[in-house]
Amino acid sequence: MFGAIALATASTLGCGTGGAGARAADAPAQAVGVVAGPAPTVAAASTVTLAGARCSGGSCRCREPGRDDVETQPPGPGSKRFEIRIAAAGGTAALDLSDLGTVATGPAPVISGDVEATVKTTCAYVDVPSGSSHQARFVALESAKGQGVAPQLSIAEYGPQGPFWYDIVAVSCSGSSGRCDRDGADAWSKEARGRQRGRVDPCGSAVVTKLAWESSGGQAERDGGLFRDFSVGFTMEVKKFATQFAPGSSECVPK
Repeated sequence: MFGAIALATASTLGCGTGGAGARAADAPAQAVGVVAGPAPTVAAASTVTLAGARCSGGSCRCREPGRDDVETQPPGPGSKRFEIRIAAAGGTAALDLSDLGTVATGPAPVISGDVEATVKTTCAYVDVPSGSSHQARFVALESAKGQGVAPQLSIAEYGPQGPFWYDIVAVSCSGSSGRCDRDGADAWSKEARGRQRGRVDPCGSAVVTKLAWESSGGQAERDGGLFRDFSVGFTMEVKKFATQFAPGSSECVPK
């Protein structure tokens, strides 16, 4: 999936173009690459099994960001609930999780003149077995040539003892024009390198490793060097232990 990109360790993260290299073990945002070739395809429909009271009829209402809302229909024994949010201003996006399925934004927003319709955030709530590990691939693709795309992905874990919601994964690429380019990708990579155990909040139980991005390349210089696509791959391991501390608690940070 990401084997064709030039790799760098987290401490020496830099530019890569084509080629192949050794992968650093379990380092956040460990690889950067621009690979010449066709743009990837993006799934048009979601296939994950939705869970919880927020979901019905094949779609879900999004939780208000930043609120520790209770899950009125919590996951059963041996499972943990995760919230997946994806958006792609100027295009489409999808997240594929091995053994679980795909979450997709569906068709790109309609563009009228220079005004783009409000960007839709797609949410999905899924129950994941405790102790399981999943390969993830998030892909975003522009809908209009040379206009670029602004991908966003976040994954949060539900902690019933609070209740709490722990931020696990946060992916975004927004350059000076508001769309993904090399500067936007580098800024996100720099931020990701500082995470504890690969996750945004160290109090969650899911660990993210082998985080890497790639793109099939930038557009012509006249288009501002915008990426026509942006892909991120990682491994998400859901530990068996039960979460207990509030998000950001000092007890979760290794001494």
